[in-house]
Amino acid sequence: MTLDKEAVAARLARLDPAQRAALAARMAAARTGPPLRPRPGPRDRFPLGMDQERLWILDQLDPGSTTYTLGFGLRFHGRFDLAAFTKAADAVVRRHELLRCGIEAEDGVPYLRTHEDRTADITFADLSEGPVEETEERRAAFIERQVRRPFDLANDPVLRLGIADLGNGDHQVVQTMPHSFTDQWSYVRLNSELLEHYRALLESTEPQVPALPVQFGDFAHWQRSCFAGERGAGHRAFWREYLADVPGRLPLPYDGDPNSSDHTGRQYNFILDKDVAAAFLAKARQARTTSATAMVAAYAALLHEETGERDIVVGVPSVTRGQADTQDLVGFLLTNVPIRIRLPENPTPDQVLAAAIAASAEVAEHREVPFGEIVEAAAPDRTTTRYPLLQTMLVQLKLDDAVFFTAPGADVYANAVPEGISSMDLTVAWWQVDDVVYGRIEYRTALFRPTTIERMARRLLQLLALFADAPGTPLRARRTPHLPEVPSVLAPAPDSPAGVSGPHGLADVAEVWCDVLGTSGARPEDVFFEVGGTSLLAVRLAHRLREAGFTATVKDVFTHATLGQLAKALLPRAARSPVNRAQSPVGPLGPEQELLFEAGLEKVELWAHSYVLDASEPLDAGRLRAAVDAVVAAHPALSTVFTGTAGHRRASAGSVWEWQVAPSGADVLEVARAQRVALDASSGILFAVALVPGDQVVITAGHLAIDGFSWGVVVSDLARAYRGEPIEAEQAGYLEHAAALRRIDPAAQAGYWRAQLAAVRPMTWTTGAPNLRGGERGFEVTVPLSTGHGSLEAEAVTAVARSLRPYTDEVVVSIMGLGREPLPGLPRWDPTRAVGFYSSGYPLHAPLTGGSPWNDLAAVDAALRQVPDGGKPFALLHCAADAALRAEFAALPRPRVVVNYVGALRDPGAGGEGLFKVSAELAAEGNELTERDVDVDVAIGLRTDEVVLRWLYNPDAVSEAAVQAAAAQAALDLAAMLGDDRADARVPGRVGVSEAGMDQLFEELSRIRREHQ
Repeated sequence: MTLDKEAVAARLARLDPAQRAALAARMAAARTGPPLRPRPGPRDRFPLGMDQERLWILDQLDPGSTTYTLGFGLRFHGRFDLAAFTKAADAVVRRHELLRCGIEAEDGVPYLRTHEDRTADITFADLSEGPVEETEERRAAFIERQVRRPFDLANDPVLRLGIADLGNGDHQVVQTMPHSFTDQWSYVRLNSELLEHYRALLESTEPQVPALPVQFGDFAHWQRSCFAGERGAGHRAFWREYLADVPGRLPLPYDGDPNSSDHTGRQYNFILDKDVAAAFLAKARQARTTSATAMVAAYAALLHEETGERDIVVGVPSVTRGQADTQDLVGFLLTNVPIRIRLPENPTPDQVLAAAIAASAEVAEHREVPFGEIVEAAAPDRTTTRYPLLQTMLVQLKLDDAVFFTAPGADVYANAVPEGISSMDLTVAWWQVDDVVYGRIEYRTALFRPTTIERMARRLLQLLALFADAPGTPLRARRTPHLPEVPSVLAPAPDSPAGVSGPHGLADVAEVWCDVLGTSGARPEDVFFEVGGTSLLAVRLAHRLREAGFTATVKDVFTHATLGQLAKALLPRAARSPVNRAQSPVGPLGPEQELLFEAGLEKVELWAHSYVLDASEPLDAGRLRAAVDAVVAAHPALSTVFTGTAGHRRASAGSVWEWQVAPSGADVLEVARAQRVALDASSGILFAVALVPGDQVVITAGHLAIDGFSWGVVVSDLARAYRGEPIEAEQAGYLEHAAALRRIDPAAQAGYWRAQLAAVRPMTWTTGAPNLRGGERGFEVTVPLSTGHGSLEAEAVTAVARSLRPYTDEVVVSIMGLGREPLPGLPRWDPTRAVGFYSSGYPLHAPLTGGSPWNDLAAVDAALRQVPDGGKPFALLHCAADAALRAEFAALPRPRVVVNYVGALRDPGAGGEGLFKVSAELAAEGNELTERDVDVDVAIGLRTDEVVLRWLYNPDAVSEAAVQAAAAQAALDLAAMLGDDRADARVPGRVGVSEAGMDQLFEELSRIRREHQ
């Protein structure tokens, strides 16, 4: 008999919550395996739980980290007895053997060791002194200190209680534990017991706590038995099939590098309107599903809108307390369940909800499988920088009376303890307390800007209303799925085992490798996790390699996937030669510099920019000159010397710059113009500073030596150097960067860039008159900007591209990029400190759909994300070693419109520690008789409450009416895409609620519960 999985899933989806719960209970009884009983053998040593072992392995990857520390807060208003509270905590530790344990390892295999004399780690701080209005600041700082204390899992007590006396009968208790020893529900049980012991001590009675027929060690022993043999193999087979061909990384709206290893986190809080919450929960009941599944559906809808993907995996935590005797245990009894939601094209909320219900039903029988088992079955690519299989989680908890606490003589309630970390890229958590629904997004700050998270939170609340009120309305995808990936030419080549020799070489590593895996041989290209390796075996391999004399960590095994790569990485690190830090004395120009020299300018040095800085204090000429010396020494590009002629130019580091003390009362703009006249690339004078007596500084730099991003670095460093602070010199400067870049062959991307340029068409708005720089004119249009927006590059490019359709058959624009992508072989180059001409333009064929602005936005966003290596190699094609390639691209047509998205319009003096503020600036002047190489430049920047579009063109050469009309249309489309004129812009709830605001909510909910008791 063949099982029709779709038919079964459909039948399961029609069950109401009560029927679903009954079925789940029956299935749980069928799959629980042997009964849970006290384990045999010694009680002082026992294995880790299977999910607990996974978190221990993660701790080994980054020892000393707080990424997997979990916090819980209690706030007391009224009586608080520290001595009784301490005794109560010790009583809880005595009841639960896991709270007296540490994790030790033998031959790389971890186990739990019980320490009978171990108690809770309790610290007390008197924070009652100080202004009352600063109480919340002191409380927040205390919480931060507590959560940032790392745990030594072998030696530290695993239950920490930090207690702060805030004055006037106000006490904050901060509980922290390693996540491998607890979960949120364990914290609820722990605190119920803790406060019951506390009550009994204060009232001199016996505590009323549930009996514990088994301990966590018994559960761990049972769990391993339960998932061994055929039962475990069956679960693994299900997950292997369920997650087969699952898409790779979900293209979340990252603002930073998703490969970042920084797990610093932040929380963004929100509260849903009560009427919307009631309607949404009613919708879940109408669909015969749980509120948790409905929340998963709403989040999947948001992810679809953000990514355009229709095969979406969301992690959902699932308790592993199917055995009745585990209900009152404290420990990590939790697993993560990947819910795979497959959506139709242009889905509606009703269709998303149906898909989520079906997906939840499909995994119902496998929800207690340890996540490590799921990972091993699915065998995803391993990396140390991100969680396996899952990028994002959805947590939903319905809090009942058991979560509300009481204590004699005090009002006590649970409150939030922000840990300041995020193990996932994104986690959305919801809590329901009676008719109140509130939540938060926890996110990695290295990956997302606060404005991006605010936008997503606002839209999530809107979607909950849409699910309830207009469930047949198609969702609006902001993006389409990624286009085919274009090969990178900047990515480092894979490591090779070549050159691995010596006393600790490939053969030595291979011997340990084979011993751990139990194989008779290995090849350098073998991938550890594809030839039998598991996370636990990775720990053992690192342990065995250290025993063999290598300096090896668990992270090495995850980072260097093959045997050859691992062997190369483990060459005795102490014997490595220091990196040569010498600046290249003479080298090639950067591609952007070459193109600027070839632009036909009458005097290339006049292509410069000047700033007038007003100082907040009178400036000393000697100190200022010394500060400029320090800045030029730290950033050698500012004094680059250029020699040679076209095709044979070379650059070298110089040390000359122009200094002047201008006459008192001098016209600062005239000073800037005089500085430009003195610039001379052949002698290295590309940077000039003048002090106008009093408190003004005029700075001019040629674009050969600087770009917009670099200006912020220079002004900030100048302020620090003037105040006597040290500034960090670039370890690898522009000359080294240019040399490394010019060694790269861009030919692999030639086809992609050729296709972009093939769509270039003439613009019909030209007049036929000469397009000279001397005739340039400019104007601005603005669009209102509400809060909650991250980068608007895709929206800006889409708006400009749509405005050009009346004047060309195909829209191709030139995009200006930062040009600061990492280069192979240049690890010491810091893009955040680099000063030079890095910004680089590249062509983009805008794939306009002929539909709405939002359809075009999705297509343009996908095209922008397909751009390889940030567009940097395009300029490199003009300097390629292959003469035929150079000639081909020199002859291809260029886009006639430049779009430069500069982001937030910041004062370059803003980084100057309050010393400088820009009062005037002077853009490039001169070269009036030089032909412009484009028709229009559009620069887009963000102010606090508006988007600014600056249009620059020559009205003699380009129709003024056409440019004005294009600017007006771009503003209209941009306003539409930003949602400022859309009815659904209203957010049904409060967003951006502070931690103090959430604390007030928790206090109010606790008060209401007490009144109804």
